[in-house]
Amino acid sequence: MTSTAKNGASAAATEIQIITRDGQEFTEVKEGLARILVPFSAKDAADKKLSDIEEQQKVFYNPIQQFNRDLTVLAIKAYGQEVLAKRHPANADKIAKRKREKSDIGGGRPKKQEKEEPQDKSQNEPANDTHSTKEQEERSSEMKRNDRASATGLRALRYVQELPFITSVTANDLSFSAVEAIRRNAEHNGVESKVNATAGDARAHMYSLLTQEVAGDGADGKHQDKKRGKKPNKKYNVIDLDPYGTAAPFFDAALNAVRDDGGLLCVTCTDSAIWASNGYPEKTFALYGGVPVKGFHSHEAGLRLILHSIATAAARYGLAIEPLLSLSIDYYTRIFVKVRKSPAQVKFLAGKTMIVYNCDQGCEAWETQFLVRNRKATNKSGKGTFYKHGFAMAPTVDRRCKECGSKMHLAGPMYGGLLHSPDFIKKILDDLPNVPDDVYRTKPRIEGMLQTALEEFLPPPEDKFKLQSSKDDEFAAVDLYPFFFHPTGLARIVHCVCPDEDSFRGALRHLGYHVTRSHCKRGSLKTNAPWSVIWHIMREWIRQNHPVHVENIKENTPAYTLLRLGKKNDATEDETTEATERDSIDKLEVVFDKKLGRDTSKKGIVRYPKNMSANNSVGVTADTGQIGAGSRLGSVKPEEIVLISRRSQGTDTPTLYDIFSLKEEAGEQGPSFDLSRIQITDVPQPLLDEFLSEDLPAYLQSGPSRHLHVVVSTNSGTGLSLNFYDSVLRPLLKGRDIHALEPSAKLAERSNPNTYNLVITQNSDSVRNFARDLGRADQTAVQHTVILLSGDGGVVDMLNGRAPVEGSSAETNLPLIAILPLGTGNALFHSQHKLTNATSEASSLVQGLRTLFKGKAAPLPSFKAEFPSGSRIITVESSDKGLESHANATSHLYGGIVASYGFHSQLVWESDTPEYRKHGAQRFQMVAQQLLQESHAYNSIVEFAGEDGTQLQRLDRDRHAYILVAMVSNLEKKFTISPSSKPLDGKLRLVHFGAVSGQKIMEIMAQAYNGGKHVNMKWTNEDGKEEGVGYDEAGVVKITTLEEDARWRKVCIDGTIVELPQGGTMSVKTERKPHLQILVDRSVVG
Repeated sequence: MTSTAKNGASAAATEIQIITRDGQEFTEVKEGLARILVPFSAKDAADKKLSDIEEQQKVFYNPIQQFNRDLTVLAIKAYGQEVLAKRHPANADKIAKRKREKSDIGGGRPKKQEKEEPQDKSQNEPANDTHSTKEQEERSSEMKRNDRASATGLRALRYVQELPFITSVTANDLSFSAVEAIRRNAEHNGVESKVNATAGDARAHMYSLLTQEVAGDGADGKHQDKKRGKKPNKKYNVIDLDPYGTAAPFFDAALNAVRDDGGLLCVTCTDSAIWASNGYPEKTFALYGGVPVKGFHSHEAGLRLILHSIATAAARYGLAIEPLLSLSIDYYTRIFVKVRKSPAQVKFLAGKTMIVYNCDQGCEAWETQFLVRNRKATNKSGKGTFYKHGFAMAPTVDRRCKECGSKMHLAGPMYGGLLHSPDFIKKILDDLPNVPDDVYRTKPRIEGMLQTALEEFLPPPEDKFKLQSSKDDEFAAVDLYPFFFHPTGLARIVHCVCPDEDSFRGALRHLGYHVTRSHCKRGSLKTNAPWSVIWHIMREWIRQNHPVHVENIKENTPAYTLLRLGKKNDATEDETTEATERDSIDKLEVVFDKKLGRDTSKKGIVRYPKNMSANNSVGVTADTGQIGAGSRLGSVKPEEIVLISRRSQGTDTPTLYDIFSLKEEAGEQGPSFDLSRIQITDVPQPLLDEFLSEDLPAYLQSGPSRHLHVVVSTNSGTGLSLNFYDSVLRPLLKGRDIHALEPSAKLAERSNPNTYNLVITQNSDSVRNFARDLGRADQTAVQHTVILLSGDGGVVDMLNGRAPVEGSSAETNLPLIAILPLGTGNALFHSQHKLTNATSEASSLVQGLRTLFKGKAAPLPSFKAEFPSGSRIITVESSDKGLESHANATSHLYGGIVASYGFHSQLVWESDTPEYRKHGAQRFQMVAQQLLQESHAYNSIVEFAGEDGTQLQRLDRDRHAYILVAMVSNLEKKFTISPSSKPLDGKLRLVHFGAVSGQKIMEIMAQAYNGGKHVNMKWTNEDGKEEGVGYDEAGVVKITTLEEDARWRKVCIDGTIVELPQGGTMSVKTERKPHLQILVDRSVVG
């Protein structure tokens, strides 16, 4: 096998490493610890772009499914560890007993009366007797079926390399060429002895295990040799069904091939158009034995339909399932169930199977009905309990919804038990910090989704009979609150402004109900409150906060009934009873307590990342189940959407939406921006949930008490700010009816509604002078929102222009800055959007515009850097005479990003010329080459201490390569200098290492680009002493430069360069009070 880069191919092809094996060309794709060979032809790729080649190779490797594969490996790991933990202690006890018996008789055979019964080898022996005893105890096999589009054996390769207790994996495919690919990849990874690739129908292979078991039982009959004990169990510990489309045809065979003493069955179904839509109820029933639900909760119902199909298939063989984890992910489901032989547990299945009455054309209320009653009763002695299984009363609801009077539709039957095992989820979460990030690249999403799934559980109502607990209680457990609802859906029905989540949760909790969220959809709410209470809260929301125009609501509509707009006529006895119940509900006091409703669960996790569809070419999130290639969204992709606004329409016309999107394209003259707006009436609900902006946020509403400013920093980054303003921001604000004032406008005109003051910078002092003007006495009583089209330099200028302002009004009315990142590194922006960067495909500018319209204000942490007498701010600008250097004396600067000395500050200084600025972020790499060749050792003293500034610690070296004090995590989008830093945490962290070669600096910086792995680096220097990258939290840092040459005495404060005198000390300390507010994504502040 050879590895080459072919000559004569296109530039795209030469960027791909080509591996030749048996005369055929391949490229290598790595995921986890596995590597697969993907067919490749340099000749065919000669005229293609690299992106086209990568898209073509997705036929063999689907990167979207890495989350699925990462999760599955971790789930099997948690399962395997639990199984081994249960088996090994029992085996250890028996082995120890045998050793004691042999010891008692001098190592001979035990006496007959001391002989114990043979061990049950079926618990730990594999199908193949050639494995060692240790392997027998740890054996776990996997069965997988894929079509030819993706049958590379990637899952099998990951299982055998990432799970130490796996000894054999069987990978199956119908295609012989796919089987050859599996074998080739197994050899490429050196695990061919553990991967058994088979061709044929997966069902035939799985049923063959049952055939062998039955034949073996017949051959042995009743004359089985007791000395041999039980026969080895040849069934699989783990079976993974992961086809394209439905896995339903494989359920029966898989249940016959998985071990019935707690084997694990993993199932993926990608046919969401069947089980999560209302278009094919007949096909859903044929595949899954139930009818789907129409509504927001269709994906949650889809999970229950699939579980119902598995559970009923298992019950035919006396097998019971225990759902360990059931997730709706993007366009597919991922389910993990444990299978046991338990006829007694199977008896409870009918009582855990439900049908659903769904008001899908009205108020979206639903009611459930279980097919059988599992009723707990006291036994005759009165000392214990048991369960009776009897008929259930029917129906639980009328033909029409009791809330709005609309028709109810039937769905199901479906599984009504719990979707997850909290203990199982906790095992995975507990192990998550221990697994490497570079192997499991989807860790943040796994943590977020599992944490959300863990929090879904709502406690059942108390047992009014207070009967004694029973071992069968877990078998009878059902989920009485199986589905979620979405406040936007409720608001749409009654034509009102949607309540915010905190207010709605607060109202429910104030009434004594529990409320949580679902992992299926962002903004979802799950509660044990009845629908009558939920709609009472909506009525109170309208009455207390956002009244609707009742004259526009027609009779005989759900909204008319829900808002109680009809006249009360003479009622029947039943109607009178219902009216009495309604009156008791209407008397409940509803308090929209945001503080009580605030989310207090685990912060800083990615619960709802952007959806990734199997075919994203039309730009539609896959979980809608409604939009295809003919979508009226056209070519608009979700990652390009900035906001969606709703137009005011008459009640007789459909709602009209404006979708604003931004396309960015690279060109010879630099990037271009294209803001587009389309108007449509039908927008997928997930897009509305994420991007709908009903009203302008208060911080964008100008008036006497608030002024709105737009500052365009013309020299930031590559000079794109003015272009971006003209082509994007100005028309976008105009589309929201916000207009720029004339340059000659008087100060009083800034108080006009729907206006903003436009500031276009003229020189490097413009932003700072503007900030100082905001600090004037006549301006401090006014709140200011500043939309800043700039990089980090604009932020530090705002900070230093504002920080000296004092007074009570100045402290309460802190200016609010909204950053549109048009600088070079945009460190502050990327650090504040760290969570969204991990999952979003949107560009930085699209993220900035989204935050502008749907963000939340928060205090901006900052620090103060003090300098000795003789220190100067150094700038380089162009003039008619060429480059001119300007110096201004300074005693201090405020910052919010970094303070540095050494390689970083030198890099910023020497690359900060008009010529280098043209190259954007590339300028740093250009200058770095020269600095790395010089590898200057900076002569200085570095000391740091806690927040109180006492007990200074001095670093044990006086020659340094890198000294950086960070208040943010990232210096660029992918350059993580301080991995422990969190958005807005306000902590200083010192990153440092001693004098090293240029090559070593490059290695360290490369690891910073690798998710901040540099902080763990260690090496041995030429003197045999161990060195490493230091990483310390600090409240105070002091750096004293001892350099004689002024070139090496430059320090950097958020991009501003200060030259220190020889022997001068820069002192950096956190500021206790904020000087600015910053607009951040809501995920940062909850």
